[in-house]
Amino acid sequence: MEWYLLKSAACLLIFFAFYKLFLENISAHTFKRFYLLAGIIGSFLIPLATFTSYVEVASTVNNAAFTTVSATEAIPTEENINYLPFVLWGIYGLGVVFFGFRFIRNLYNIWKKVQQNPILIQNNFFHVLLRNKVTPHTFFSFIFLNKTKYKANEIPEEVLLHEHAHAKQMHSVDILFIELLHVLFWFNPLFIFLKRSMKLNHEFLADRAVLKQGAETSVYQKLLLAYSSHAVTPQLAHSINYSSFKKRFTVMKTQTSKKTIWLRSLLLIPLLAFMLYGFSTKQTIVKTTPQTEQLEGVNTEKATKKQVAQYNKLAKKYNAVAIEDRKIPISDLEILEHVFGLMTTEQKEKAQPFPECYLENKIGRYDTYAKDFMEGARKNSKKAFVIMININSVNINGKPSSIKTFKDDLNAITKGWTKQDFEEANPSILIASSSQDYLKKLEVEFQKTDYAKFKKGATLLIPPPPPPAPDVLKPPKKVIKGENDSDVNIPPPPPAPKADGTVIYPPPPPPPPNPNLVEYIKELAEKGATFYIGPHKYSADEAIKLVKKSKDASIDVSKYPEVHLNGC
Repeated sequence: MEWYLLKSAACLLIFFAFYKLFLENISAHTFKRFYLLAGIIGSFLIPLATFTSYVEVASTVNNAAFTTVSATEAIPTEENINYLPFVLWGIYGLGVVFFGFRFIRNLYNIWKKVQQNPILIQNNFFHVLLRNKVTPHTFFSFIFLNKTKYKANEIPEEVLLHEHAHAKQMHSVDILFIELLHVLFWFNPLFIFLKRSMKLNHEFLADRAVLKQGAETSVYQKLLLAYSSHAVTPQLAHSINYSSFKKRFTVMKTQTSKKTIWLRSLLLIPLLAFMLYGFSTKQTIVKTTPQTEQLEGVNTEKATKKQVAQYNKLAKKYNAVAIEDRKIPISDLEILEHVFGLMTTEQKEKAQPFPECYLENKIGRYDTYAKDFMEGARKNSKKAFVIMININSVNINGKPSSIKTFKDDLNAITKGWTKQDFEEANPSILIASSSQDYLKKLEVEFQKTDYAKFKKGATLLIPPPPPPAPDVLKPPKKVIKGENDSDVNIPPPPPAPKADGTVIYPPPPPPPPNPNLVEYIKELAEKGATFYIGPHKYSADEAIKLVKKSKDASIDVSKYPEVHLNGC
C-alpha cells in the first residue's frame, strides 16, 4: 500500500507539473479541464498497471528415497507486535473524519440556503435570492444572488451569463470530485493546488462563454474588478471574483494556435510512456509445462571451439594415465571443470571423456566420500550414485556438472540400468550451504532424469530417512570355563573369505533417524558409533556441542558405524 501511494503521488505530481509548464496559459480550456480530470484518474491507475512475463519450467513430482539424513530443528521465534501501522492508520482515520466533516458541513450550508430563501426559475436555472450581501456564486444549477440588487436589476447581464456558464457546463461536478478525493487523501497537499488550478480553468471557461455572447473585453474586465470584493463565498461554489485577475485578463487576450496545442499535446505520449515504465508493476510468472514439452539439451551458453580444443587436449593427456596413478593439478582441473560445465550435450558426445580420478587425488577439491560410497556399492553388487551440492555447484560421482547438463550427466550414469537396478539403487545426496533458488532449479532438472521418472516421487529437496539395513545373522556365542570358572565370550568366527581372499564384515544397522539431531547422536553413541568432522574424530559429547552451535547441521550415516557431521 505504501509503495502504491508513493507511486500515485509521483504520477500526480508529474501530471500537474506538465499542466503548469505547458498547458495552463493556452486557450484550449476544454481540453485542459478534461486533462486535469484524466490526470487525477491516471495517477491512480498507472501504479496498478501490471506487465507480466512468463517463464516456462518443467513440472515436478515430489517423492523418493535417499540415504542421507539432513534435518534442522525448528526454533520458535517470539513475534514482536509492531504498533506503528495502528498509529498511522489512526492518524489517517482522524484526518478523514475531520475533512469529511468539513465537506459535509459545506454541503449542508448550501442546502440550508436553498431551503430558507426564495427561488426564481429562469431558463432552467434556479436563482436563490439571499438577504445578505454576497458575491454571485454557483453550485450546480443554483445561482446565489443578492435579493435587493436582483430585484432592482443592478446585477449586470454579463455577471448572470458568467454564472449561467458555470451551471450549464456542470463545473460543480469537477469540484465535488476533487473535494471527495481531498477527503480521502488529505495528507497529499497536491490536491489543494489541483483544486485551485481546476477552479481557475473553470473561470477561463466561463469568461470565454461570456465573451462569445458579444461582451466587450474591456467592459467585462472592468466589471470583474468591480466585483472583486472580499465577500465570503462557499468553498464548493464558483464565484465571479475568483482570484488571479491578471492571469485571467492575459488568457482572455490569448489565442493559441492549433499547431501549438497539438505540439504540446503530443508531449503527453513520451510522458505517459515514461510513467507507465517507471511506476507500473512488473511480475514474472513461472508457467509449469509437461516434461515432454521441454526442449532437451538446450544450452543458452556453450563452450567455444578454442575452449573445447583446450579441454580435449588436457582430457586426452590425463585419460592416458591409469586411474590409480592419475593426478590432475588444480590449475588443469579448474579448466577441465569449467569447460565441461559450459559444453552442450552434443559437444560432450564429441569430446574426450572427462578424466576421472580418485577424489583424494583432486588436491583437496573434494573428499573421498563419493569414492568410498561407490566402492561400497560395487562390493555389495548395488547400483548407486553420489550427488554433491555446494553453494552454486554440483558434482555427480566426483565429476563436475551444472544445471544445464545435470540431466544428461545423471542419465549417462544410469544408462543400461535394469528395472531391478533402479529399484535397489542407493543414491546419496550431500547438500552444503546452497541457496534455495539454486536447489529449486536443480530440482527441475532432476525431475527430467530417467531415475526420477522411474522412482516416481524422487526429489533432491526433502530426502527421507534411509531404509533399514537387513539384519545380520550372527552365530551363537561359545562359552568356555576359565580357571576361575568365569565365563569367557568367544567372538564369532569371521565370515568366509571370497574367492579373491577379501573378507567383508557387514556393519550393524544404525538406529532409525531422529529429527532431533542431539537425541540421534545419543542413540548412535549407545550403538557404538564414532563421530567425525572431516578427518577429525570427536566424542559424542563434543559432537553434541558442535551440533548445538551449528544452524545447518546434518548427519551422514552412510559409513556407519562411522558417523560424519556436516555443517558444523
